[in-house]
Amino acid sequence: MDTKILRPFGISSLNKALAASLLRAQVHQYDGLPFELSGARFPYPLSLAAANSTTETRLVGRAIGQKLGSIGINWVFIPTVDLLGESIEPLDASKTFGQDAESVCRHALALIHGLADEGVSACTNAHPAATTLEIFRTQRFTELASSMDEQTNLSEFRPVRAVLTRFPLNSMQFGAAIHDFSEPERSAHAILATCEMVLRNSCGFQGPTVSSFTETTDDAAVCAMHTPLLSFLSGLDMVRLPKGAAAQQESVSVLRRAMGSGVIPSNLIQASAARVAAFKAHFLSWERALNDIPAQSVSLPAPGSLAHAIYRDAVTALSPGNSPLQGLARTSILVVLTPTVPRRNPDSPSDPFEPLGRALSDHFPRLRHVPYTLSAGLTDVHRAFLQRAAAVVFVLCNTSSAMVESQDEFVGAVRHSLRVRDAMPGQQRTRKVVIGAGNPRDLRDPFAGWWGVLCYEYSKGALEAVAEVVLGQREATGKIPST
Repeated sequence: MDTKILRPFGISSLNKALAASLLRAQVHQYDGLPFELSGARFPYPLSLAAANSTTETRLVGRAIGQKLGSIGINWVFIPTVDLLGESIEPLDASKTFGQDAESVCRHALALIHGLADEGVSACTNAHPAATTLEIFRTQRFTELASSMDEQTNLSEFRPVRAVLTRFPLNSMQFGAAIHDFSEPERSAHAILATCEMVLRNSCGFQGPTVSSFTETTDDAAVCAMHTPLLSFLSGLDMVRLPKGAAAQQESVSVLRRAMGSGVIPSNLIQASAARVAAFKAHFLSWERALNDIPAQSVSLPAPGSLAHAIYRDAVTALSPGNSPLQGLARTSILVVLTPTVPRRNPDSPSDPFEPLGRALSDHFPRLRHVPYTLSAGLTDVHRAFLQRAAAVVFVLCNTSSAMVESQDEFVGAVRHSLRVRDAMPGQQRTRKVVIGAGNPRDLRDPFAGWWGVLCYEYSKGALEAVAEVVLGQREATGKIPST
């Protein structure tokens, strides 16, 4: 579903178009849907996990369910039950519930229950890590079954198994990037082993699986031709097609030819058709059964106040004691270094960190907000501001695995510049705060002499909440959802 149809002027026509459909799905896109709906902004899963309240997570599920229901959506591709780890792209870290399998399970179930309270069905996401797929690829296909018990005990599958055990899911989105189109049999067997053996044989899952379309090459036509086909050959039942009418038509044509020529075995087609038909036939009754789950006794607060409370609860201090900005003279020069990052949606400010600068400038009028890019590194402009600063707030938000090395270089350059300044005769030591506004793993290495705090995302609510902690207006109460 495209973002623009959720805008108010499109809701009426959307409802009419969807009225005759049984399954009305809304997919989880990279711009934050469904956590950003019709003017409502909800904390991402990583913030929910840091707030450490399944009650609040369930309330968010209910609030999202209400918003989706108001525009006719009853099937949504959340939550994600992947573990936060090295295989997760930094920009996707906020979509996970962290690194602890039990915590991921608890919060995923709470979100599913909240959606169900409002009559919306969840299609849970799981994407196996490349390391696990490599384990499957290195074994003979006939030997995989005997080792499945060992494989499903891997930490990344624990939340999937736990959620399936504790909640009767009827659909699941299960995806993995297929990188080697020249060896489709091995790639297909790897995903087949993951999906079919783990979900069906080891976890007892009987519902349909949905393939997440992943573009793994620069050639969209190659992906359109091969990825959906390999997904069906791997035993998945439904496919999310690529973007663009031409690519979608090409994918459908490839699938039709494969079915007609026997490339996709008839037993796979029949099994998938049966699972999808059963899912559709029982959808309404299953939806009613979900509504029988006892709803939270707590009334549902307004989305804005709910999000505000969660963002406050999620802020996590990494250093003991008070923020070094406490006691800093109002006339002091405070330099705020913020990264250039992708905008979550086209309506957000050109610089998503403006809310942080505004919140801090109310207390320090001489604040200087200085953006940085990792490609340009530490420039003479940055050095000039750092030389004059009485205090520095340094925001880290790594958004791509390709940027890890350059981020480390930039961090080293900033720290070195401040060490040189502080070593100069007669200089007072710079007060230093570092904020992690993304993957908590960005701050896994200690920042000696810096006071650290996490807010997990760079939404307006999260940045305003962390500003309160940095200013000493309230304590940080969040829990780091990773090890």
